[in-house]
Amino acid sequence: MTPKFIKSAMDLQTEHRAICDGFLAQALQKTKKAKPFVKNAEAFYRWLKNVKSVEELLVSSKYGNDLVSACGFSDKARSQLTREELNIATRKVLNSIYKEARSEFRENILYRYLLTKGDTLGGSMRNLTGASAGTKLTQKIIKRLTGKKKKVHVLRSKSGKVQRVIWGNRTLLLDVKPQLIGKNIDVILLNRGDMNAPEEELLADKGRYIACGELKGGIDPAGADEHWKTANSALGRIRTAFGRKAPALFFIGAAIEASMAKEIFKQLKSGRLSYVANLNKGKQVDDLVDWLLSL
Repeated sequence: MTPKFIKSAMDLQTEHRAICDGFLAQALQKTKKAKPFVKNAEAFYRWLKNVKSVEELLVSSKYGNDLVSACGFSDKARSQLTREELNIATRKVLNSIYKEARSEFRENILYRYLLTKGDTLGGSMRNLTGASAGTKLTQKIIKRLTGKKKKVHVLRSKSGKVQRVIWGNRTLLLDVKPQLIGKNIDVILLNRGDMNAPEEELLADKGRYIACGELKGGIDPAGADEHWKTANSALGRIRTAFGRKAPALFFIGAAIEASMAKEIFKQLKSGRLSYVANLNKGKQVDDLVDWLLSL
């Protein structure tokens, strides 16, 4: 079975209109997710305006975490430090800010706070973009199975992210790290329909692997080639781990540039990739879903 809607490398390329729509969707999502950051920054600055010294800053408990952010410590960075280490570092940075800014130290602290929180928001958006491809794929799979009157079980994380889709004697796992590969794989289809089996147990048997795929939901053309390199490396690790008995491999990408498209199409024609699709082209994704469900 070969992709119905991919006859040449050009069929895989992302169109300019899709890139524009993708950036707009991201901007709208970012605006929405930024609201609590802006609201907290406003409250933080109202408090800062009433503070008269660095010492007064340091005794605050309500805005202690915000001050830590203003000193340039991300959530990941602060998780590596003890409370005492963080307090000492915060004091040093705040004193440095005061020496430089003097009467404008409050505004300076706010600006630095916004810089750190901007990075946090950016990271959150990158995670959301990465998850969007998986969400789009699983929604189509569930819809198609439901339309075929199949009994479908969906397991989700506490945040609502789909982790496992089970139907018949099939299990689809998302964003998992098989021990036999040692790195995360975006999608794995297994020949076992067990809703309660531990993830480690499901992934341990090479003989149950039917297909593995990499999904890249980023729409920015500037990062497209790097995303493909990452995905291609992951697919290469799967081939190495399984040897001649490798499962069917597929790739879905939102941003596919001309040079990428040629390389992907070449792998498709040679059999190194069993199926591919551009995430922005509904017919291609639907076709890939039909193929995946036919395995």
